[in-house]
Amino acid sequence: MDEKRKRVTAPRIAAALSALLAGAALYTVSGSERQGIQVKEYTEAAEAADSTIMVYMNGSDLEGDYGAATADLREMMDALRTAGQEENFPSLHVVVEAGGSTRWELDEMDGVPYARFSLTEDGISSMEPMEIRNMGDADTLTDFVNYGVQSYPANHYGLILWNHGGGPVGGYGSDSHFDGDGLSLEEIRAALDHSVMADKAFDFVAFDACLMGSVEIADCMEGRAGYVIASPELEPQDGYDYSWMTALGDNLPSDMEWGEAVGRSMVETYDAYYASGTAPVAMSLLDMKEYPAFHEVFHQYVDGIPQELREELYRELGKDRMKMLAFGSRQAGGSPELVDVLEFLDACQSVYPDESAFQTLKEGMGKLVTDQWAKGYPGNPSGLTIYLPSGSNPYLSEDLETYDTIGFCSAYRQLTDGYAVYLARESGVEWGNINAHKDGTVEISIAPEDVSDVTGAYLAVFCPVGDDGNYYLLCTDSDVDIGVDGTLRAAPENSYMGMKGQVLCLIETMNLDAYTEYMAPVLYNGELCTMRIGFDEEHEDGQVLSVTPAGQTSEAAKQIYELKEGDRVTPLYLVEHMEDVEEEPVDGAKDRAKDEAKDEAKNEAKDGGKNETKNGVQNGAKDETIDEARDETKNEAGDETKDEIRDETGNTAKSSYGETDHNPDQITEDRYYTDSYYMGTEFYIEEPDDMLLETVPVSGDGYFYGFMLMDVRQNIYYTDFTGIETEDTGS
Repeated sequence: MDEKRKRVTAPRIAAALSALLAGAALYTVSGSERQGIQVKEYTEAAEAADSTIMVYMNGSDLEGDYGAATADLREMMDALRTAGQEENFPSLHVVVEAGGSTRWELDEMDGVPYARFSLTEDGISSMEPMEIRNMGDADTLTDFVNYGVQSYPANHYGLILWNHGGGPVGGYGSDSHFDGDGLSLEEIRAALDHSVMADKAFDFVAFDACLMGSVEIADCMEGRAGYVIASPELEPQDGYDYSWMTALGDNLPSDMEWGEAVGRSMVETYDAYYASGTAPVAMSLLDMKEYPAFHEVFHQYVDGIPQELREELYRELGKDRMKMLAFGSRQAGGSPELVDVLEFLDACQSVYPDESAFQTLKEGMGKLVTDQWAKGYPGNPSGLTIYLPSGSNPYLSEDLETYDTIGFCSAYRQLTDGYAVYLARESGVEWGNINAHKDGTVEISIAPEDVSDVTGAYLAVFCPVGDDGNYYLLCTDSDVDIGVDGTLRAAPENSYMGMKGQVLCLIETMNLDAYTEYMAPVLYNGELCTMRIGFDEEHEDGQVLSVTPAGQTSEAAKQIYELKEGDRVTPLYLVEHMEDVEEEPVDGAKDRAKDEAKDEAKNEAKDGGKNETKNGVQNGAKDETIDEARDETKNEAGDETKDEIRDETGNTAKSSYGETDHNPDQITEDRYYTDSYYMGTEFYIEEPDDMLLETVPVSGDGYFYGFMLMDVRQNIYYTDFTGIETEDTGS
């Protein structure tokens, strides 16, 4: 057997995987200089009505690239025309502030980048062109609220915030005129508190934006909204179905508060609009009268977790992370790091069981989330998410700084600070020599004391690219046996999962008892995307759930694609550089592999954080140790990956070159998409059967096999690699 030993020397894949798995922080570009607009008082411009609905429509790229804002405005006008045919339809003002986009498809906005107007059954009226304002400035929102309330008085008021959303850390909105500036939760709170609505709550506040159905956003809206309507998940580009406006007449239940009745109509129409798709979608209605009671019990429960159990809890959170019901994070290239509230509490219960408090929290959740709808999940979402840091996030420091500004539960912020230090602590996995056996298996041993730290083990299959030491990751295989003694054993397959005769670079992102989920990087119609694929009892051969743009910079992608006829797809494979260590003594190879895989792929040792955490993080204070741990959480490669991924988003695909059939002998060097990705062969979706996954045979000599390991801090390690002659493996 001709055995070759290779080792990863440049941790580019580890960094890229960190970004794709759960890494790229979705933080809003905020803190820019205030535009300094004058917040005014306004006089009445219309007769008092039964209700006024204000739409803060930050068009951004959703309008500029896709015309999504115009589509929703037309939906609103269609709904108002339908409603106008009802004899007893109550009087209604719909007031819009439209900006944030470099172009508009709406005819009335031709040559008008920023304007206010009202919508009626006859269309757009009272249009007021304005100088461009920053819709990521709190004063802009304040002034619009004042305008809507004072100019269009009513018995009921509702506010819709339309655009991108990034959850509690990402905030809301992205103004294309102002470098993607948006509103943080702190700024939203300030905007409403400085408006004429400071002393009273909106009947409802709705976020037609991604990922805003979190407990932190509920906290932000306390006292400012009677009801909150928001999605805990990514929203498809179409967003709300505004036919709910037709229900504002006699169809509204008379026994409900106006805000609740409107919110239930929003949830019902969202359900009807997206029920038939494959992508996971969700919408929740929150009764904010119930929030104070929930928050009090939540605070008491988290605060009551003894300090001596915190270390065990952090470890449990790390072990369970891939098993938690997560939102947004595994579809897109970036991660808001949101998990289901009850999933987090379940993890706490395993360490600190308090059944009485847990049941009280569940009951409080049931009252707070008064209505919800969700589809496409392996479990039953609670309807609310919560921010939970991840060790794979290269921007953890920035995210935590933002999170500390939102004012959510002090006990939980103390816990997340302690958990962040735990995640930043130096860790590692030791391994010995990798061996390829004549029975077609690959085997390596890790230190027995490290077995409990390994939360995921995968056989990684690499293919060479040219003669410069570059290899691409063909795929990973989770069919790995881990013995109690630390022996990892796997058998390379003769075929792997793919489409149209090409293997997909599948990376496992969720592993539940009856459900496994993967992501694969692809070019979709020339755009860098992540394909999301799920396996369960009903779909044993897998199902393509969605395709989502990767590398979003300041907000979650609202574009969720579903494969259709005519689409162009190019599989992508992560590229890594390996150097030959055939002649190196075993002990030296082991030591160097261990040192470089740990030090380069993860970061330099965090001695300050390590020593401090050994003494116990008792108070969660923002001292120098935590700051250093935050700053050093991720490696330089992660920073490079951030820049690369962000730059790659707008790149166009290179042309394809003939079939490779995944034969290493046929691979050419001119198929790089970027330094981080190698391209497969572009194919077209010509008919529905082309959308199905299939097993694809692999052929040719020259593959390299090793193990990819993930630990409790979501660090990714590559062991040594070995090549195997074809006759020995049958591959």
